Amino acid sequence: MKNRLFYILPFIFLIMRPVYSQYNGKNFSISANYNYTTTSKLFLQPNTPDQLLKNIHEDLDGINSFSGEFRFKISESLIVGAGTEYIQKNYINNNYNLAGVRAKVKDGYRIIPVEISLYYLLPFSTELFKFFMGGGGGIYFAEHIRELGDVTVSDDGSEIGYGIHVAVGMDYIINDYISVRGQMRFRDPEIDMKSKYSNNFVNYEGRTFLLSSQTFYSKVNVDGITFTIGVVFNF
Repeated sequence: MKNRLFYILPFIFLIMRPVYSQYNGKNFSISANYNYTTTSKLFLQPNTPDQLLKNIHEDLDGINSFSGEFRFKISESLIVGAGTEYIQKNYINNNYNLAGVRAKVKDGYRIIPVEISLYYLLPFSTELFKFFMGGGGGIYFAEHIRELGDVTVSDDGSEIGYGIHVAVGMDYIINDYISVRGQMRFRDPEIDMKSKYSNNFVNYEGRTFLLSSQTFYSKVNVDGITFTIGVVFNF
């Protein structure tokens, strides 16, 4: 009896698997998501030969962002996804050296990733709960944010960053068209940024200071875990 059960259970599993892996017959989905990323780092002098200064960074943690993703089911258990996100994080630096004067400056970054993913629908998924895991790669467009007095910075040809990611998550099926998604994703891209001041002169607390007209470099590293919750429309 035990031997028969040993052979019967895998057969039952194979029969039931296609039923559980279907999204009620829907092959496409679009999601709108809220994201929370735990950690990131902003390096203000990444190209200096001084190793101590090169490794100094500002921890910019607790990043809130919004994203969207389109998914297409290519088989009963494989799903391709293409998504993008808008990420921005700032902080106030009260110790910026402005020609010997301690100045207050807002520094930060803005990132727009474009990512392609391949997801595997896990076999223990049910008709209501769809568990998946996957990974992929992406390109990352980034720019430095800085506000000093009445001057800002503009991008001066920042490089495109590249990276890979892994993810695990679950969709809860509400009805034939709507589901709720929870997901956890890890990625670790480093993006080099090139910027220039919008003006060579800055007015700060009633005084005028001369700023460098040269391009300056910075780097951002988003190395935290991203937790996602979203609403999915299946069609």
